[in-house]
Amino acid sequence: MPKRIFFSVICFLVGMGLLAAGSDGKKMGIKPPKAIYHPDPEYTPSAREDRIEGIVVVNIKVDEQGIPRDLKVLKSLRSDLDQKALEAVSRWRFVPAKKDGRPVPVSIAVELTFKLY
Repeated sequence: MPKRIFFSVICFLVGMGLLAAGSDGKKMGIKPPKAIYHPDPEYTPSAREDRIEGIVVVNIKVDEQGIPRDLKVLKSLRSDLDQKALEAVSRWRFVPAKKDGRPVPVSIAVELTFKLY
């Protein structure tokens, strides 16, 4: 059965010395990172068999090179799908966030929707 998984950047968070983007970030002159490579996570056979659908939210720190670091699940769906979401997001690549035209690290949360079709 075909599958489709969606993702979106749902919010930008402040933390651990990182700059914030989003509505407050615009006031600070921060342009948020943009995903340029974002492979979908895979369903596990057991999650597909159980017909599990839902959302996993992952917090990531996008560094100055556009590489995700320090991944953490903020909203869990099921441990096997959480792991697949983390594996996929760890392979993502971004145009880094910028402040005054220079790349800066930011912390963002991304939402991945698992849906069977």
